[in-house]
Amino acid sequence: MPDGETQNGLSSVDRALRLLDELAEHGPLGATDLANRLGTAKATAFRLARTLQARGYVVQNPDASYRLGPRCLLLATGVHASLDLRRDLMPVLESLHAATDETVQLTTLDGADVVYVEQLVSPKPVLSVGQPGGRSPAHCVSGGLAQLAAAPATTVDELLSRPLHRYTDATIATPTALRRELQAVRERGYAINRGAFRPDVGGVGAAVLGAHGRPVAAINICVPLYRLEALGVERLGELVARAAADAGRLLGMPVSAA
Repeated sequence: MPDGETQNGLSSVDRALRLLDELAEHGPLGATDLANRLGTAKATAFRLARTLQARGYVVQNPDASYRLGPRCLLLATGVHASLDLRRDLMPVLESLHAATDETVQLTTLDGADVVYVEQLVSPKPVLSVGQPGGRSPAHCVSGGLAQLAAAPATTVDELLSRPLHRYTDATIATPTALRRELQAVRERGYAINRGAFRPDVGGVGAAVLGAHGRPVAAINICVPLYRLEALGVERLGELVARAAADAGRLLGMPVSAA
């Protein structure tokens, strides 16, 4: 039989994993909510959250609630093959890349930013690219807007708990304007960036939906702004929305009928 210390250690690991599950499904959550969901004392939930925070698996928001941290992205994209978004979604990315000859990117939402997970670069002499592993403000780029539009309201509320930084004249920099734009994204099925982060870069993006209809990633087409309208924003939007729906099916996740 395992000794008491081993049993306690396994119990702590189990609670820590359950805490991550709760944040993935219901987050952000405060220590009291976590304690209620885990069936532990608030001090225990707080201690677990702080331990995971120290390792980057959990991040504490300004309102003291907790959400999943960037370290979870490494688990999702590099450790377990069944969760390797880059590998699983590569056929969809390659198909979209072949159909457009433009830069195609896969991003995930991490707090107020998107993280670039994969990128297929345009063969054209003038192109726009990101940096795999790099970050961009979610409210400024199409992949971020697409994921925010599909995310729980609490995610948007958290983003708006701080001022929105203005990068260009096209940046959406007020809560009212952002909420209006996210509603437009939901209605059309894809997001549009017309130079909101870098003045010469545009794009369109759509969210890849996972369990409970929440976004697990976004696929976007990144192009020089002068070429965006010439290529046809609506055409690119329909292509990227179709690619995102295909990606959801590849992952075996529910996809909306819209």
